Amino acid sequence: MNYEESIRYIKDCTKYGIKLGLERITEILQRLGNPQQKFRSIHIAGTNGKGSTVAMMDAVLRQAGYRTGCYVSPHLVSYRERFTVNQQMITETELAEIVTEMVPVLQSIEQGGFGNPTEFEVGTVIAFEFFARCHVEVAVIEVGMGGRFDATNVLLPILSIITHIALDHQEFLGDTLEKIAFEKAGIIKPDIPVVIGLQEPAIERFLAGIALERHAPLRKASAIAYREFKMTEDFTEFQADDSEWGNLFVKLKLLGEHQVVNCLNVVAGMSFLRQAGFLISKDVLLNGLAQTVWPGRMERVRIQSPLKLYLDGAHNPDGAGALVKSIQGMYPGQKVHLLFGKLNNRPSEVIAGILAAITDQVIVTAVPDPKTTPLEKLAESFRKLGIPAVIEPEPEKALHLLLHSDHPVAVATGSLYLVGYLRGLLYPIGETI
Repeated sequence: MNYEESIRYIKDCTKYGIKLGLERITEILQRLGNPQQKFRSIHIAGTNGKGSTVAMMDAVLRQAGYRTGCYVSPHLVSYRERFTVNQQMITETELAEIVTEMVPVLQSIEQGGFGNPTEFEVGTVIAFEFFARCHVEVAVIEVGMGGRFDATNVLLPILSIITHIALDHQEFLGDTLEKIAFEKAGIIKPDIPVVIGLQEPAIERFLAGIALERHAPLRKASAIAYREFKMTEDFTEFQADDSEWGNLFVKLKLLGEHQVVNCLNVVAGMSFLRQAGFLISKDVLLNGLAQTVWPGRMERVRIQSPLKLYLDGAHNPDGAGALVKSIQGMYPGQKVHLLFGKLNNRPSEVIAGILAAITDQVIVTAVPDPKTTPLEKLAESFRKLGIPAVIEPEPEKALHLLLHSDHPVAVATGSLYLVGYLRGLLYPIGETI
């Protein structure tokens, strides 16, 4: 197979839907020689903040001189973004070679009664095989959904992290925070250190109780006090006081107080890694954090215009709340022009109600995905709140309207699939798969 054929094969697997469970992925990996056992790993679950936490962990480890791998999802522009080694994407040739060698194994799995592999399972196998071939020293792995039955949960990591938990993917994970937390807690392994990010108090107690039952050494992000938070259009900074690191003056390129919360996960996690023999000094920690970038998350887009444009994948109520807080912190009292589109498995009226605090004009557009929310329904969610909403089905035209906004600040937000598509228009890389 060449690269295009490999991508078509992977995309074709989406027709098998989402099938949570570990039996099939375990069998596939065994037949491939268990590549996931050939490198150390850090496993990260949660609702929001997983990707940012992955990016910060990776940046610090690379700053310390380690050869790292990262597996994240979804991608923004290119499917290859999901698999990186030392921040370099897998090449088209490497991906095609791995998929070509995988296909006979996947076919034997189907014929053996294990069923058809899902798109995410195929991606997970690609990641593990790629990292093994590249001889990474440590890979930072993001859970796709949930944790307990996520394909990545075949790992036996050296560290687990659970970021902030909120309501999302309720059709699969449950309709309460407690049910969702139970699924996320599935990545807590016996005797493996775990970091619990900032949570609702009851959820933190629940997760801590599971860690105790499994004899997993525990650090809580809530035990790290932070103060003197400051955010500008270009950076976030704060001071933290930690029992392990002492006083830390942290400066991030990532924008928003929610990124402080994600950063605390990394500070706590690096303490465990240092105890395990990783050579991470305070300077390495701070320099790695300062260099972290994570596209599509409160990302300032530099354009030839006085307009200040941001891209942010606020695809659920928790993410929308973080976006609102960030905009209000940077531009107090101002209203922004929004471009918004989302998938139909997120609550339109709830998210619109949250975003209403920062906008007085919205363009709604289609996400380039069959599950996009009907635009009239989406527009009506804002109109009910007295906010004018223009419908433009084509994202390219919607972006054109936004770029010619008479507002000084504009934000394109919603589904990461939409944000990624728009980013591809703004920063063409000659690749759209």
